[in-house]
Amino acid sequence: MSAVTSFLVTADWLAARTGDLVVLDATIERDVGPSGRVAYRPGRHLYEAGHIPGARFADLFNAFSAPGAPFLFTRPSAGQLQAAARALGINQTTTVVVYDSLTGAWAARVWWVLRSFGLRSAVVLNGGLRAWTETGRPVETGPALSGPEGGFIAETQDGYFVDLAEVRAIALKSPGAADALVCATRRAEFAGQANDGPRAGHIPGSVSLPYPDLLDTKGRVDAAKGVRAWKALGLERQSRPILYCGGGINAAGLALALTEVGFEGMAIFDGSLNEWRADPSLPMATGG
Repeated sequence: MSAVTSFLVTADWLAARTGDLVVLDATIERDVGPSGRVAYRPGRHLYEAGHIPGARFADLFNAFSAPGAPFLFTRPSAGQLQAAARALGINQTTTVVVYDSLTGAWAARVWWVLRSFGLRSAVVLNGGLRAWTETGRPVETGPALSGPEGGFIAETQDGYFVDLAEVRAIALKSPGAADALVCATRRAEFAGQANDGPRAGHIPGSVSLPYPDLLDTKGRVDAAKGVRAWKALGLERQSRPILYCGGGINAAGLALALTEVGFEGMAIFDGSLNEWRADPSLPMATGG
């Protein structure tokens, strides 16, 4: 399959799928320490404790992000992504199904990164590992078996990510509908009422559209909620939204939900608030 028309798939769809298929488990470990600060670590041991049969582990720290970058989960180079994709058996026409065991945003981040380097046939298992196990289907344990190397050629695609300079120019010039800054963090974080680090709040000029608000009670993306929320913000379908969050993860979940219902032209501020907050000369806004 060289392209897809739906980016969210069900466990039934995956179970019935055959052909050139690679399933990726993008699980990470998320811990909240005594101080309330959140720490993230590779989730390989969680993967080994139980994953969809045949799934390979997609390491968001060392393969699908640039490990030497100053900000966590920075997009990798084309060369790094190509090596990671080939090691997982991915070819140019491979259908890649990504899932995680949390909110789906981690899977969405891998999905977005793959698309940004030219893989059009990537989808996300809606509801993740939970959706698979709730159907009574089995899981495997232990490390992944090695398989044949793929031949994917990574080619950087324009428009998927923007940098600090572009976001600064938009934020400090009071963006209009053509350049909408959309924050995917929870509303309390957007308002500056809940934050595990300094400089609480959001980038000035942003509107709030939390990715968690688009999930149903089983952790599945409800794309219709995205449509309603987008319209409630008064943003036009043809506007150019730049999505961000704390570190570019929930923003990817939001990008997935909006792409699924036909919104186009979105970009993710790769450094997100991690990079914005690191520059004390850049203002933060609270409230809203």
